[in-house]
Amino acid sequence: MTASESKPLSVAATAICLVLALSPAIALAAAWGMLPDVVPAHWGAEGIDRWGSKMEMAVVPAVSFVLGGALLFGARRAHADDEVDFLNWTLSERVVMVVSSIATSLIGLGSMAGWIMGALDAGSAAGEAAALSWQVLGVPAIFLVAGILMALRALNMPEDDPLLGEQYHAQRIAGASMVVAGTLMAVLSALVFPDSMRQMGQAAIAAIDMLFVFLLLRPWLM
Repeated sequence: MTASESKPLSVAATAICLVLALSPAIALAAAWGMLPDVVPAHWGAEGIDRWGSKMEMAVVPAVSFVLGGALLFGARRAHADDEVDFLNWTLSERVVMVVSSIATSLIGLGSMAGWIMGALDAGSAAGEAAALSWQVLGVPAIFLVAGILMALRALNMPEDDPLLGEQYHAQRIAGASMVVAGTLMAVLSALVFPDSMRQMGQAAIAAIDMLFVFLLLRPWLM
């Protein structure tokens, strides 16, 4: 291992990722006392089409922290010189992991802020609370679980095997991209789009991410 490879992730990058991973929880905690007990839980084509307990809102900070923290953990494990060929470029595993952690946390913060504003705007017009429907989160959940498993599989990659090492770097980057795609799909599915737009959005995000994963892993698939 060279001196460059052993250089740890900077304190500034670590702090930024941690603060952003916690930001949805901070936003929810700051607004908790102002939120009604029953809040809008899904917006459809004609406005709010499901209400639920404000306790459901805690899911966003929890998931954001777990995913952002896991990607930060991957960034801290990566060596400074770990790179993977992608078309005519090279991708730095550490950079991809840091960017993925930040992107996941920002998606969580944006969805949390939107949900808080929607809940406050809805005021006292709440209907009866309904149970959370997990059906809309099915496809995002598949991407999230698959991405996490792919990244975990590559944690104990062989340090002294250049060929297998590069393959496992690529798998970790692919896993990180699937986590970000799954997070984005979950937000769009659960909080924003009605059924038809949800399906189109999920299909577009899934297709783009699967193309990226295929191109990234193509040397080991052919």
